[in-house]
Amino acid sequence: MSLKNIKLVTFDVTNTLLKFKVPVWEYYAKIARDHGFTGTEEHVKANFKKIFKQMSEQHPNYGRKSIEWQDWWCRVVSATLRDHLPSNANLNVIAHTLINEFRTDRCWQCAQGGDKLIDNFKKLGATVGVISNFDPRLHDILQNVSLRKHFDFIITSYEVGYSKPDEQIFKGAISKCNKNISPSEALHVGDDVVKDYEGARAAGWHAILVNPSLGKGSLPSEEHVFKSLQDLSNAVEDMKLKL
Repeated sequence: MSLKNIKLVTFDVTNTLLKFKVPVWEYYAKIARDHGFTGTEEHVKANFKKIFKQMSEQHPNYGRKSIEWQDWWCRVVSATLRDHLPSNANLNVIAHTLINEFRTDRCWQCAQGGDKLIDNFKKLGATVGVISNFDPRLHDILQNVSLRKHFDFIITSYEVGYSKPDEQIFKGAISKCNKNISPSEALHVGDDVVKDYEGARAAGWHAILVNPSLGKGSLPSEEHVFKSLQDLSNAVEDMKLKL
């Protein structure tokens, strides 16, 4: 299918369109040290990954159907840091500080080539949006990194109640367009094989992965995997993207 036939393009955010300025666990440790934290960044990294996974299983989609998303993150922060904090440390203050810091451009930046890629898709006349497994802060984050203005819509899993790879979140994106767009005229760009690539394709969409860690021989097809947004942007600009 020709790129010219694509009427809708959506982006994943974390590790696709946006990158962390420093790893999450480094920033957690930095803020926590102001409150007496004595652990290492490696402690934070190990704890964070474990707790994030547990909370995602116990309260999926940032607690969408069970607890408030702010409480979800407070529990993650508390369980991640408490073993290396003094008994008088106020975990609630630390958690809300981190929640608010991760709204800002102190923590996030646009991946190199992102602006140009969005512009190249817009030049083709496509509607451009975001589909992300994220909490409601995403609107503020995209505003704070000067990207919000580029998008026709933003869909977060928390707000719509469905997470990628659920087909419903992709259907919701098409309905946001207020145009007669079929799934075969839509393209999703992400970094996760299951959530982004397989999820989009199961919904009848085209999909591209931007993931430098996927080598030859990996699924999906090599022609659908790019090392960077800049590489993908060049392929779009030269009309060499194979869908």
